[in-house]
Amino acid sequence: MPQIDDYVHPFAEVALSNVTRAYPFASHHLARSLADIVPAVEKHPAFANSYDWHSSVHMHYLLASLLETEVAQGAGWRERAIVVLSSHLSEENMLAEAAFLRENPSWERPYGWAWAAELDRVLNASEVPELRALGTHTQVLAETVFDLVVAWLPKVAAPVRHGVHSNTAFGLRRILIGARAADRHDVVDVIAGAARRFFAEDAAWNFRQERSGHDFLSPGLCEADLMAEILTEDELASWLSSFLSELSPESPALTPVKVLDPTDGQQSHLYGLGLSVAASVMRLAPKLEAIAENPSDDVLMVQAKGMLTRVDSLMAPGLEAAVSGEYVSSHWLATFAWEALIQRVGHQH
Repeated sequence: MPQIDDYVHPFAEVALSNVTRAYPFASHHLARSLADIVPAVEKHPAFANSYDWHSSVHMHYLLASLLETEVAQGAGWRERAIVVLSSHLSEENMLAEAAFLRENPSWERPYGWAWAAELDRVLNASEVPELRALGTHTQVLAETVFDLVVAWLPKVAAPVRHGVHSNTAFGLRRILIGARAADRHDVVDVIAGAARRFFAEDAAWNFRQERSGHDFLSPGLCEADLMAEILTEDELASWLSSFLSELSPESPALTPVKVLDPTDGQQSHLYGLGLSVAASVMRLAPKLEAIAENPSDDVLMVQAKGMLTRVDSLMAPGLEAAVSGEYVSSHWLATFAWEALIQRVGHQH
């Protein structure tokens, strides 16, 4: 598989193209009156691009992440990227985006919320001065998300387990990580409490039944990812080995699904499924290995090492589609591809 540096420039070109492209744009808004039927940019001065709001948010996150790399320092696109990010993520624009979320508290919940928290986290952790300055602007958007989560989660009767945007575990894990970075302990506590309420009793997840024709997430692995963040070491040792007991290296859940029609926006989600599954496997396999070593459990160790052998084949189709000319894939896939690549580098070290 090519090295991560090989993807920085192509992904930057994709991200820049996306966040400066106004149409096509899918506006998923509830119109309360004719007055609400306005161009998307009037509601979303920062994120009315890259096909839809959540994709725009995470493409901005991707662009900021790419600017952190050494390869970006002398790149021809670097200055333009900073100009675009500075324009879109202005204080005025972030106040407007945050106000829209407050006025529409169920909108983009939890997927778009999660990426907003992630964007803020990467900017505030940045070593690039221009990006760190933008973190002072995005804080209002992240704080709005955190407040909405605290108000929402105690009223949620049960989690959403679908392998698409509405998946509860996927969104909560990212918001949790962002809340920790922002020292929002109230948010961390409410997410941890909800995760225990939703998932603590789950066991032997049936991975054979996973995957519909438009999933880009594994519900089981998203759940395991979240619980790995909130359980104690002893709790996780018991819970994770039980929950993943039905996941073998030969499982269809660890095999890429062939996309028969790349022009179908729903079916193209399957490219992202391979990438998100690979990233989860690389996060979870070392935890299984640690559990296997204490006490020694050869079965778990074989399972963990076998899962890791599936990573490259899972990632390959998505890496190719992320830089394709097919917009239903290229408007979002590069973010998932980049995160899988980062995870792969971390696992190798």
